[in-house]
Amino acid sequence: MIVTDIRIEDGYSFDVFGAVSTNALIVFTTAYEEYALKAFDYDCIDYVMKPYDKSDILSALEKYERRILHTSVDDARRASDYLRGRQRQYRQRLELHRADSTRIVDTQEICYIEYELGNVRVFCKDGFSGSVDKSLSRLYEELNPELFFKVSRTHIISIGQVDRICPTLKRNKLIQLKAPYQNVRIEVVMESVKALKERLL
Repeated sequence: MIVTDIRIEDGYSFDVFGAVSTNALIVFTTAYEEYALKAFDYDCIDYVMKPYDKSDILSALEKYERRILHTSVDDARRASDYLRGRQRQYRQRLELHRADSTRIVDTQEICYIEYELGNVRVFCKDGFSGSVDKSLSRLYEELNPELFFKVSRTHIISIGQVDRICPTLKRNKLIQLKAPYQNVRIEVVMESVKALKERLL
C-alpha cells in the first residue's frame, strides 16, 4: 500500500502514477477537496482529508484489508505462477463493444487505447474502435509489455504503431501514430519518454 500526499515537494504525486504502473493500493492524503475526483482516476482506495486523526487512518487500513481479503482466484493464480517461475500468459484477444455490435479482435490488431470520461476505448489498425469493460490499469496488466506501453494515465499505445516522437513547448513529448491514426497526437510525460525510447530501439 502507498500512502502519499497529493502535493509533494517537486510537483504532484499524480504525475508519478501517470508515469509508472503499480499494483499497489493507493491512499491519497491532502488538505484540498478539489482533487477528490481526480484521485479516484488512479484506483485509490481512500482519500483522507487533513487534518486527519487515528480513526481516518484506521478506516483506510480497513479498506485495504477488505481489498486484500477479496483477492480474486485469477489474481491468486497469477501470483502463484509468478512464484513458481512460470511464464506469464498475456491476453491474446479482446471483446470490443459498440452500440450496434460486439467484435472479437486479436490484441496484435490494436493501435492504441484511450480512457476518457469513464470509458476505455480500443482503436484497431483497420479503423474499428470499441469499448471494453475494464479499467485502463487492469487492461494494461493483461497486455504483453513487449508490445504495449502505458504512456500516461489515459493512454496505452502499441509500440509498433509509433511513427515519431515530436517535441513540444513543454518538457513533455507528443507521439504521432501510423496510419490510419496519423493525425492522432498523444502526449507523453517526460519521465516516460526515456523508457518508451528504450522499447522502440
